[in-house]
Amino acid sequence: MAARSRFSTSTVIDSKSLVPWLSAEGPLAYTPSNPPATDYFFQYTWILPGIFNPQVNLREHRYFGSPLKGSARFLFDFWANARGGDRPVLQRYCQFGFFSGNELRTPMAVYHHGRGYRDEPGFLLIQHGSYQWVCLEDQPSIPAGEVSLYRGIGQSTRFRCLRFRPEELLPENGEIWRKYLRVQAGMLSDSILSFNTIHDRLKRCETSGLRDGTWMGDELATQAGLDIQSPGFARDLWHAAQQSYSLERVIAVVKFGPHHVVVKTPLSNIRITTFFAGESEAKIVDPSRISEIQAVGCEVDFNTPLK
Repeated sequence: MAARSRFSTSTVIDSKSLVPWLSAEGPLAYTPSNPPATDYFFQYTWILPGIFNPQVNLREHRYFGSPLKGSARFLFDFWANARGGDRPVLQRYCQFGFFSGNELRTPMAVYHHGRGYRDEPGFLLIQHGSYQWVCLEDQPSIPAGEVSLYRGIGQSTRFRCLRFRPEELLPENGEIWRKYLRVQAGMLSDSILSFNTIHDRLKRCETSGLRDGTWMGDELATQAGLDIQSPGFARDLWHAAQQSYSLERVIAVVKFGPHHVVVKTPLSNIRITTFFAGESEAKIVDPSRISEIQAVGCEVDFNTPLK
């Protein structure tokens, strides 16, 4: 079983809204405009023990989840600047999440923050204990609340993309859609569950200290009555939500390219992994909210469910 946190990690406020912080109330509800007085709350083994592999000694220091304090230096600098009242840090995009029967918006906070060793303008993304830094060049639309996501497909010539309008779905598919949204909202309702489910498909040396490789989200979807194994809308929808994108162009073009796609979607439609997991990874929650797709060296094959 996951270790229990002695602090509240619920992200739910007023029953429908979701905060991007570690908690909606209590000591973990700190924000850059109201930062913690000390670095104590950055020791994740102490405040979020449930995100770690059971083999990890919880007395060890894991700074923002990372075993290496140096790798998290840009975050210590960010919070130190916030404590000092650095106004550029506090220029931001901040979106509380929202859930209703037919709609889900993810919580996300974004702040201006130049990362030291790259010495260029960029943004720090915060979501339930996960942090990602991205450069302005790759994400010029962030101030407008939009993000570009990059996905390399190697030498493949087709990128398969699910496309539909929720209001046009058949009744049975509409019910699948609502179940799916409830599952996603449930995963976002607690920072430990949110962190664990966005990292559940990772299995890298950098993430060995986390509860990675658990496929926990699949279990939750199945428990909720979604058939994500058999051919049909539920499986296509779940597959679309598990496709990994990057916030950095170079990951798609150099590491997983050269053929790649670039999709645009609101910041309130993505979930992010944390910085030390590598690849600046993000996933789309609602495939119907993709506003634009650019294909490089390939074609887009749209998969539209029966309405």
